[in-house]
Amino acid sequence: MKRPHFPPALLAILLVAAGIRAVFFTELAGTDLVRVPILDSQAYHEWALQLTRGDPGWGETYWMGPLYPHLLALVYLVFGSGGMAVSALQLLLSLGNIVLVHRLTRDFLDDETDTTTPLVAAGLYAFYGAAVFYAGMILMATLLTTLILLTTRQVLVAWRRDDARSWALVGLLVGVTGLARGNNLILLAALPPLIFLRREQPWPRRLTHGALVMATGLLLLVPSTVRNLIVADDFVLLTSNGGINLLIGQQPQHAGLFAPVMEEGQEDYDISLERTLEREQGRDLKGSEVSRILTRRAWNEFQANLGAMPRHYLWKIYRFWNGYELPQIFSYGHWRQRLASLRFLPVNFTLLAACGLLGLGFLPTGKRRVLVVLLLAYFLSLLPFFPTARYRLPIAPLLAVTSAVFLRAAWGMPWARRRWWLAAVSILVMALLPRWAQLETPEVDWQVYLREASRASKRGDLKTTLASGRQAEETRPGLAETSYRLAIYLEELEAWPQAEAALRLAQARAPRERFIPYRLGRCQEKQGQWEAALGSFRQAAQLAPDWALPWLRAGLTLQRAGLEEEALQALQKAHALSPGNHQIRSNLASAYASTGRLREARSLLEDLVRDYPNYMNGWFNLALVQARMGDTAGARKSLSGAASLRGLTPDQESRIRTLRQQLQR
Repeated sequence: MKRPHFPPALLAILLVAAGIRAVFFTELAGTDLVRVPILDSQAYHEWALQLTRGDPGWGETYWMGPLYPHLLALVYLVFGSGGMAVSALQLLLSLGNIVLVHRLTRDFLDDETDTTTPLVAAGLYAFYGAAVFYAGMILMATLLTTLILLTTRQVLVAWRRDDARSWALVGLLVGVTGLARGNNLILLAALPPLIFLRREQPWPRRLTHGALVMATGLLLLVPSTVRNLIVADDFVLLTSNGGINLLIGQQPQHAGLFAPVMEEGQEDYDISLERTLEREQGRDLKGSEVSRILTRRAWNEFQANLGAMPRHYLWKIYRFWNGYELPQIFSYGHWRQRLASLRFLPVNFTLLAACGLLGLGFLPTGKRRVLVVLLLAYFLSLLPFFPTARYRLPIAPLLAVTSAVFLRAAWGMPWARRRWWLAAVSILVMALLPRWAQLETPEVDWQVYLREASRASKRGDLKTTLASGRQAEETRPGLAETSYRLAIYLEELEAWPQAEAALRLAQARAPRERFIPYRLGRCQEKQGQWEAALGSFRQAAQLAPDWALPWLRAGLTLQRAGLEEEALQALQKAHALSPGNHQIRSNLASAYASTGRLREARSLLEDLVRDYPNYMNGWFNLALVQARMGDTAGARKSLSGAASLRGLTPDQESRIRTLRQQLQR
């Protein structure tokens, strides 16, 4: 008897899963985790808002996979931004993924009468807590899971039918999945060899099908490549973030954990390192250039730490397969304690990994080969970078499938054989227990409280910002970073006295940290405390004699105080330390102009717009200087250069119009 297409037991699983997700949605709506996005969620959110305004991101290549933010923009156009529509839709999609897991399990089984194994797989995935938690966030994990499931099903269909149409559809699905996250494009290289190893088909047919997979997958990248050429004037197939991710992944001192590699202060937070590299090179850099430079640095880092790399990569491998849900943006473990609905989801990654890896051995041979290639390709595509819980979520349903296969096979074994498999899975469970890789609870809670402070500051809630900062302080007392980061959030609220107090506490705890007096000076600037600000900038410069930013801020502060010559000297010092910094060059030119040295100002600005042709302030300031020198024609030409730039803000357009009118008089 054949299996029913949609058994009542599956409907029961879906109803229970939907009920838990509905409660979770209600609890989630009572927090600001979605309404105030941060880090990657904020990047997706802001990108989607930009798209809804019709701004394609002039001058920038795609830095992350474009599929999710474009779909997010569509959701915003239909439902509006700032609400919970994204969470609701993704939680509904997670229910659809349960059905896909059920269907996929049936595809993997040769026994058409087996109704139990697909239901077990669906149940395992339905009640895997991390998948539900991340489905509520503005992150692509759920969408990517759906695409991985659809791709896997289509590979099985193509494996069975072995016709050109089926394999072409595989390539298209891989291409779509790659548009979500580029690492998935590794399948375009992994699947053709798998196809070619099918000895039962003539080799020209195998070669054709492998080429079809690659061709159709690459075909879907063409719009992204063309977009990058038109919008950014840069030949990038998809995204330009490969270099920075490789560099982050080659930091053995972090034992396989994610850690940023930028060196500048929080106000210059430069996760892509593009601005940092432009200051070093002294010119505009395209996204592809940034990625190439960082890829070389990643390789140099790997070679320089060659002896430490085996241990580092073993840590990354273990962290990927360990049951601990490693936090990065969000901590599932922390929020599971705070949101009661998540505690009704008992399945964890330890169970899925232990049973799932063993379950591979119980699949039919050909289908096992397919799934091993898919799992291995996905895992290897992430290995050079860094593991986090949300990056392994897309393969969790595949492990649910093989876990169910293992449990069903073990149940049907004679006891003499079953006990050995039970012993094997017990050993594997023990080896993958979260305790062996988990971070200290106070460290995780500290990060969570600081991120709550960050979200509170973004929504203008001073009271909660301070309260969350106190919670972070109580969790890990005495850390300078706690009060330093709290000060940054207080600055966002323009709570300058409280920010200054937090920075003074941080300074007392870490008197040799250069960023603290620098931030303190910025805070004092905002309060009009010019002398105090200058003292703080001088202290930062003493702590880091080769650091240009304190001299830049000192120069700007002196300008506001009306001390033009002293300001010029400070800006010259900043320029000597960082001659490629376009902001310093522009401000130095303004200082030259303010002190009547128009020739020096013009020369500096002409060099600046040559090196940074997309820097609007450079063109605009050059036009001002040329106008003061009586070179009206040159000023109009420079102003035309500013006006020709794409992506100008309304304020910049207004400034250009005003100056153009003045030049026409």
